[in-house]
Amino acid sequence: MRKTREYQALFEACSQEGCPICRLALEGTRRYLEAWKYEMFTDVSIRAELRRTQGFCHRHTWQLANMGAHLPLAQAYRDIVTDTIDQLKRGNDIASPASGSLFRRFFDTHREQPACPACTQQAKAEGHLIHTLRKSLSDEEFYQHMQNSDGLCLEHYRLACELKLPDTPGGDWQSLLRKIQLSCLQRLDEQLGEMIRKHDYRFKDEARGPEMISWKRATGLIAGEEDPS
Repeated sequence: MRKTREYQALFEACSQEGCPICRLALEGTRRYLEAWKYEMFTDVSIRAELRRTQGFCHRHTWQLANMGAHLPLAQAYRDIVTDTIDQLKRGNDIASPASGSLFRRFFDTHREQPACPACTQQAKAEGHLIHTLRKSLSDEEFYQHMQNSDGLCLEHYRLACELKLPDTPGGDWQSLLRKIQLSCLQRLDEQLGEMIRKHDYRFKDEARGPEMISWKRATGLIAGEEDPS
């Protein structure tokens, strides 16, 4: 057979510890993320695709963050923040990302697997917390306190609005939650704009404040918070 570049890479990877496909796929993904960090994040078509998918997955978003791609993430994820603000202003539900399992999208060979026990426990905790959140929104002190928070990540906002739970409280909790989320997103959008502006050399001497870590709040909001463990 013809010994292609991929053949040679796979051949060499077989001499190293572990699965050669894991190794090469992870190396290739890191090269892609490096290219995105330095060049690709300004490409209009790539930015459009990222808006369509509502960002990278949780793992690759935080991989980029740990690679120091703070400004590229701020610029790319601000697009998604402004899209979400527009949807909430129109009173629309936040659309689910146009993505899914890589195996389903590219190979269509996804197999059902038993749920991880820890994932099951996390889902139960999320359900209980969402139920409590819905009930608590009618409490003025809680409402004001949450309005001053960073808000919910997009996935938990969607779950809070859509999850079918027993004993869901009456009242206009969904409208209250939308107002809170819109307020939090608008505040974040302003801070992202300031962070991006202050990376311009003309404004490099201006005082810097909490807006300089707004990239991290945007990253957590789009992809979910980084696991602190």
